[in-house]
Amino acid sequence: MAPPHIPGTILTVIPHMKPFTISLALTAALGLTISCLSAITCPGAEAAEPATTAAATTPIATPAGNSDFSAEGDDKEHASERKEIEGILNNIESQWNAHDIKAVMANYADDYYNNDGLDKKAVQKLTEDFWKTYPDAHSVSRTKEIRVDGNFATVESRDTATGTTKMKDMNSLGELQSVSEGQQYLKRLGNVWKIIGDRIDYEKVKVAFGLAKHLNASFTAPEQVKAGKLYAAKLEVNLPPGLHAVGSITNQPLVFPQKSPQEKTRRLGSSSDEPDQTPVLERVMSANKDNHNELLSATVILVNPNNSVMGVSLMTRRLNVVPDQPEIKDDTTTAANPSDDADKFADSSTKAGEEPAKGEVEKAKPEASKDEKPKAETEKEKLEEGYKNSPPSK
Repeated sequence: MAPPHIPGTILTVIPHMKPFTISLALTAALGLTISCLSAITCPGAEAAEPATTAAATTPIATPAGNSDFSAEGDDKEHASERKEIEGILNNIESQWNAHDIKAVMANYADDYYNNDGLDKKAVQKLTEDFWKTYPDAHSVSRTKEIRVDGNFATVESRDTATGTTKMKDMNSLGELQSVSEGQQYLKRLGNVWKIIGDRIDYEKVKVAFGLAKHLNASFTAPEQVKAGKLYAAKLEVNLPPGLHAVGSITNQPLVFPQKSPQEKTRRLGSSSDEPDQTPVLERVMSANKDNHNELLSATVILVNPNNSVMGVSLMTRRLNVVPDQPEIKDDTTTAANPSDDADKFADSSTKAGEEPAKGEVEKAKPEASKDEKPKAETEKEKLEEGYKNSPPSK
């Protein structure tokens, strides 16, 4: 029988509700598909010292009414603006939970743009797809801080979302759980505040079907890496008695439209293999060099002794990718440079107006050991292995 089909809309990017932006990490999760192995049969800082001079005997005080540099933040200033913004955000949350796309998008500026490269049009499309996949999607947001600076404002929040969805060959509804933290940027345009951008710093998503709803599993990875650098992601699972599991770990850039990664599953072990040890799947991957944030995904498929799928769990994490800045050379360094010695040699070996003999100033290059592999080749082999001690399941 055919393996379970995980539709591309299951793991769509989950919305960061206040900034009320459907995140690519959430909707991209909708696009995940799993390639089951053919063997699986499925039924269905400390404060700086105050500056002092010989004439100063008291610390410099912060001007009255100015809290820009206070550790306590903006407590009384802009109270009316913060209250207004909080009311707007509460209305948007209600509109979002009512799945009123026209009302929600009316709060976005036409030149809206976020840290995943999404514009207003893309956000609308992703939000509509998300609601279609999770018809009962509901979000709750907790505002952590609202900062106002003239006609601009920043909202920091922590947001959760829940919902249910269907998957072919599974008899139970899949349950969605998500949490995210980030900032939303607003600008007063005339007499109205509009959302002009946002960024998501942290995001985790889980969708579980069948027995996997009660599965104790963890998916860990760094939240930020440099572009092009290696990093590791780990999946740990406590299996229920009588079941074994296969799983996979993938990464993909967060771009729109989002593509679905294809990954063969690998055996995670069974509850009877080594009762005292937790099955682990760990993979070393390379961050993209295009400075796109990434979606990390882990899949666990629970299988009984008859090779029937009893549950599926899909987990995602956001990985923020920062540019790998080129090394800045220090012009003040006095260390000897091999090329300087070659130049000096050339100067001392020739008379004015004469060319040095051919090959006279060539620098000696150490011969590479025959057994020594180029660094690039070693890195490539490391990536091709990817998984640590986990061969593909057969």
